[in-house]
Amino acid sequence: MAQILLENVKKIYDGNVVAVHDFNLEIKDKEFVVFVGPSGCGKSTTLRMVAGLEEISEGTVSIDGEIVNDLQPKDRHISMVFQNYALYPHLTVFENIAFPLRLSKEKRLVALSDVEKAKAEKQLSEAKLKLDVSNEKERAKLSAQIEELTEKLEKGKYITGFTSDEIYERVTNAAEILGITDYLARKPRALSGGQRQRVAIGRAMVKDCKVFLMDEPLSNLDAKLRNQMRAEIILLRKRINTTFIYVTHDQTEAMTLGDRIVIMKDGVIMQVGTPSEVFDTPSNLFVAEFIGAPKMNTFKTRLTCEDGKYYVNPFGSKLEVTGEKGLKLAENHVSNKEVILGVRPEHMVLRKEASEDAIKCVVQVNEMMGSELHLHVLTNDGTKLIVRVPTVNLTHEEVRALSNGETIYVSFEGKVMHFFDVETEQSLLK
Repeated sequence: MAQILLENVKKIYDGNVVAVHDFNLEIKDKEFVVFVGPSGCGKSTTLRMVAGLEEISEGTVSIDGEIVNDLQPKDRHISMVFQNYALYPHLTVFENIAFPLRLSKEKRLVALSDVEKAKAEKQLSEAKLKLDVSNEKERAKLSAQIEELTEKLEKGKYITGFTSDEIYERVTNAAEILGITDYLARKPRALSGGQRQRVAIGRAMVKDCKVFLMDEPLSNLDAKLRNQMRAEIILLRKRINTTFIYVTHDQTEAMTLGDRIVIMKDGVIMQVGTPSEVFDTPSNLFVAEFIGAPKMNTFKTRLTCEDGKYYVNPFGSKLEVTGEKGLKLAENHVSNKEVILGVRPEHMVLRKEASEDAIKCVVQVNEMMGSELHLHVLTNDGTKLIVRVPTVNLTHEEVRALSNGETIYVSFEGKVMHFFDVETEQSLLK
């Protein structure tokens, strides 16, 4: 069991700079949780407090039911992968991965080898034979020896650290999982960035840990390697059945890796939820704009209720709020008011001609992304919007008609709208 509980955790640096505010989170056993947010939001600081690399100013951190505030990092049963790899340049890949095992002074209970077991059984038999013919003092000594040998045969023996055979087995198993078996004899300077990151992950893997911590491990890699390593981390998670906390500023990593995502801003949790929850039902404007690429289009408009139906009037159009969104607004008794309307670029569709429910726009920038176009457009009042247009069903003539300076019409359905309060920026659909 490796449940993690953070209760009222706060980090205050010198000069009363509060980096993390009243952080409360329960992470379940074997759950993969991702901390995500812009630079300086406190995600790495929170991770380092869990690891014991930063002192906790207020609150408690518990791992497996034990408060670890005062425990050294080595005593918390954690493994950590850093952003900068932190490999020893003078050691081979094998020795880099084996380093924490060679350093370990942990007392562990291991099974006896066949030779040790046979020797212990022989000693036990001899002690039992001597027991009946010995004096009282010798019998007490033999009884203690018999008890010790019996326990040793049943449970095994205690050793400090890891044997050479154990180290070899763990390192080679980790290397095989990560696909770096052929590089075990190399030094880090002879490896690519992706291979070095695999070595850093392997070094963390070989330890017996309750919690696996990763602090932006892919940020130094190029886009292709990031995609490849992201897939490998997903596979690695299936093989290492433990609790993961992963820190990133890349919302794509957060969405693809996490069972749950913790979105942070200025040291405060903005929302905690599954990838689908934070994408489909953002709790505030910050989350709505942060999750999704390109980011959500947001603009002010008037929300009105007519005959029990809700309408918005962005840029002179009139659109009905339909589906669950309209029902939720009615359930929350939202009245006529100015709101911030949000629509994701992929939910905006092209219209062939002007109509009451279409918005007139002028294309400013056309980004060809291969399978889709990203159109950066201006509305009649100068508001900037982004429209994602799949190219699979477009002819060459239709693609050319979306060039810079062309007038287009876009619309969106009521069921894809998001509404936020102008003052609080909180969702009106919660």
